Amino acid sequence: MAPVRPGPTSMNGLKLRYLLEDLEPVRGRVLDIGCGAGAMARAVATARADLEVHACEPSRVALEWAAAAPAPAPVQFRPGAAEALPYDSGAFDAVLMVDVLEHLEAPAVALREAARVLRPGGLLHAVVPLEGQPGTLYRLVGAGHRWQAKRRHTGHIQAFSARSYRELTDACGLPVRRARWSYHLLYQVGDLLYYTWLDRRGRMPGSIEDMAAGRRGWTGGALRAAVATAARLGWFEARLLRALPGGCGHFTSWRRS
Repeated sequence: MAPVRPGPTSMNGLKLRYLLEDLEPVRGRVLDIGCGAGAMARAVATARADLEVHACEPSRVALEWAAAAPAPAPVQFRPGAAEALPYDSGAFDAVLMVDVLEHLEAPAVALREAARVLRPGGLLHAVVPLEGQPGTLYRLVGAGHRWQAKRRHTGHIQAFSARSYRELTDACGLPVRRARWSYHLLYQVGDLLYYTWLDRRGRMPGSIEDMAAGRRGWTGGALRAAVATAARLGWFEARLLRALPGGCGHFTSWRRS
């Protein structure tokens, strides 16, 4: 599992940068819901050694990968589903949900659980693909409906827009106070082409970043260069157009008291 750093080496680097900006005033306990193999939780723990970082994930296999990471960080991993978190109410000062809600049958239930485990005034930082966002290529091709490549390869069963996400968070007592954006036009083109190619190639284990990191020889070098170029393009496009809605939202909420 390739480590995540807050720089333009991957699109997860941009997600981490915005996340760390939101966490600047936070002290105490942080929970990463749906942490996967724990790369983002480890990145937060590495950047903010003063925080007590917890992470939960329903997949036992992913938690085994997290435990076997070559660069351990002080993260307390625990099995648990986003819809039924194994933590006390009000236990956390901040909750992270990075690329989680689009995979869930009941995202509203998961958001209510996030609100429950947050203390009053606690922070929620959510990264949400917006494949139903008006004005995006995802909406144009009918992502999740007519065009299902991304659903097949990533398990995206929800196609949010910024409006539909805000409606959910308002109903759960987590109104959005700040929004930043990524996955604009050029990155959307690359994303659509990549998943269309995967449909022809067949399923690939892990992410393309992981595949590039593990490949040896000149093909590995070429693949890493291509991934880095795409990441830098997406990073600088997102930074330039960060005030304009794109295909991914980085949303900041605070739990109502």
